[in-house]
Amino acid sequence: MIADERKKQIRQAAIKVFLNKGFRNTVMNDIMEETGLSRGGLYHHYGSTYEILYDLMMDGNLYRRNIIQKSINDENLRLSPNFFSRIIVDKMLAESDYAKIYVMFLCELKENEDLKNLYMKLKKESIQVFKELFSSLSIDIPSDETFEFMINIINSGLMACEVLGARANFIENKKYIMEMIDTYFAKVLNSKEGAK
Repeated sequence: MIADERKKQIRQAAIKVFLNKGFRNTVMNDIMEETGLSRGGLYHHYGSTYEILYDLMMDGNLYRRNIIQKSINDENLRLSPNFFSRIIVDKMLAESDYAKIYVMFLCELKENEDLKNLYMKLKKESIQVFKELFSSLSIDIPSDETFEFMINIINSGLMACEVLGARANFIENKKYIMEMIDTYFAKVLNSKEGAK
């Protein structure tokens, strides 16, 4: 098996173990058992669970980017602030293994400097994705602070869904969450218009 395929196999096994045991309770031996690899075989590709989590976060970022692009292409959607509100709410309410692992990642940020640095990198990439999507609209691109606020809203929603069990309540009130985000975007975009 080539290195990229082996690393993907290790990450898939790690997802299972992380979801079963939690990130904090997982050690490399657990992943070694799940993959059936020898200690040397596993450590040849990854030196720690943090390294695996790092790559999973990179995979997840690409996965989310592809979902957004697929939505645009499949539905032949016209990009609008309302579309972005839908993207944000859909990301908040996402129920996937990547979302669960991402929440574990968020919970570990305080404990690991490498993960904090990865978070900053992921946030910059997410802001860039939002900017690229907004650039297709015939409006001014909101500030990085606006997009950072949206990322914080998404992360808060994900944490509420996974940690507090609020997903059903949020789904029930999805239209109100979208209205709040629409209102925010309208105010931000109107304030940019007024500043001209």
